[in-house]
Amino acid sequence: MRNRGLLTLTLLGWLLCGASSSPPPASSSSPSAKDVAPPEAGNPDLFTGFLVAANATDLFSPMTSFRVRGWNSNWGTIKLLQLAPDGSEVKAGEVVARFEFIGRDAQNWINERIQKAEAEASQSRISSAQRQESLLMEKRRKELEARQAGLDVQREKAISRRQAELFKIRRKIADFEVEAVAARIEGTRASIAAENAWQDLNVQSVHDDQKRYAFYEKNFALLAPHDGVVRHAFNSNERRKVQKGDAFQAGSRVVSLAKDGTLAAKFFVPEHRIAEIQVGARIAVTTSASATEHRATVKKIDFFPQELAFLMESPNLPNGQEKAFAVTAQLDEAPAGLTAGTEIKVKAAAPAGAGGGR
Repeated sequence: MRNRGLLTLTLLGWLLCGASSSPPPASSSSPSAKDVAPPEAGNPDLFTGFLVAANATDLFSPMTSFRVRGWNSNWGTIKLLQLAPDGSEVKAGEVVARFEFIGRDAQNWINERIQKAEAEASQSRISSAQRQESLLMEKRRKELEARQAGLDVQREKAISRRQAELFKIRRKIADFEVEAVAARIEGTRASIAAENAWQDLNVQSVHDDQKRYAFYEKNFALLAPHDGVVRHAFNSNERRKVQKGDAFQAGSRVVSLAKDGTLAAKFFVPEHRIAEIQVGARIAVTTSASATEHRATVKKIDFFPQELAFLMESPNLPNGQEKAFAVTAQLDEAPAGLTAGTEIKVKAAAPAGAGGGR
């Protein structure tokens, strides 16, 4: 009982101390939650993108697979072996970039199939000619037998009636056999013609595989579709411009062939924030190397969003499955020292009277 009374007195003392205490005054250096200014509702984060050539033709990496009849190769990525310097001028038809073609092992395999098909076609023709010659010889033999039977029939007055009837029957059989062999020869000729046609198609088919191989190999060299200036694309995986030796997946942007030096800003706006950007809106563009802002005007917004990994051409992005709109903006003036493929950060430009504007 005594211990219970002490415990009761102790609890009562704690309650009285808590009721008499008051909260400490707010410190001027630690503002309360209501005094903290919320982040800007319109643009809490920067948008990511890169500079692109405004008037240019994009060139993409070829397929990373090689398929012909009976052969299937899939490499996942291909290595860039040759790349024209950034800013160099090229003529239409010149090689701008070249990739490693790993499917060269298929060349020997295709050559073996061509040789085999041609050998089979040659052997088939020899066999068909021998078969036809054998039938022609049999026909000549049957014709001789029929002629001999005819001569025997002509001696019917000198032989018995029974023997004469036998000669007539033999002649009919010989004539029938001649006609049968002739029909077999015609059928054999048609069969040989069909066999030769099939062999020709088979040979042509394997030669078409060679053409298909050449088509694949040719696609691993990117040719300039027109005269222009080479602008290296932005490599999202390496966070820099494309360089020789980079590994590419199929359909990745490699270079742009610019018709002039005009640059544009291409950036990506998450789907839930697209209301912040409109056509005609003013934006401020900066690079990772400089805090200098370059003004631009939004000219185009894609009709529908796509996954950010697809837009950035980087499947390893942590937020790659997020949907975003691709936005293109025209720069007011060409930034000195900047070229296509430079990574940029974009934010909405401050109004003209808000200060800090250029």
